[in-house]
Amino acid sequence: MKIFLSVLATIVALIIVGLIVMYSGMVNVSILERPSGFTKWVLSTTMERSVKSRAGDIDTPDLANEEMIREGAEHYMRMCRGCHGAPGRERSVMAKALEPVPPHLYEAEEIEEWNAAEQFWITKHGIMMTGMPAWGTSHSDEKIWNIVAFLRKLPEMSAEEYQQLSEEIRAEREMQSHPEGEEHEHQH
Repeated sequence: MKIFLSVLATIVALIIVGLIVMYSGMVNVSILERPSGFTKWVLSTTMERSVKSRAGDIDTPDLANEEMIREGAEHYMRMCRGCHGAPGRERSVMAKALEPVPPHLYEAEEIEEWNAAEQFWITKHGIMMTGMPAWGTSHSDEKIWNIVAFLRKLPEMSAEEYQQLSEEIRAEREMQSHPEGEEHEHQH
């Protein structure tokens, strides 16, 4: 009984200390004051364990399909490149001001940190308080898998290859929005 009361008293004391810290305003939440190593460790470990535990049962499709990769590239260029950069392209100014700063997803070590199912889960569900949106609110699982297929190929691309693919996709979009031979009404 004595051990139980000691554990209970410790838990209550920790809760009280936590509430004092929270309500006192002593923790600076400004992004200009980057978090300490301990705070980063707690947050990143919590995030990593959360993702790994939730992505474990996700079945990964064949991600080598070139059509999936190309469609994923188009989505990446419109939605992801600003924060995560690309070969030969830096992050946007806004992304550099986020905490944590979004990882360069074109670097092999960033992609290898997560398996495909974990990347799918992160892309679909987002990461709380990081600026990473939950694309599952606006994109089907199929489209998210396409993005993951592209992410898996991205570290292999040179800046020149990425630029060429970007230009090809841009040209395809322009052709789709202005098909040849389409009759246009002219105003007189």
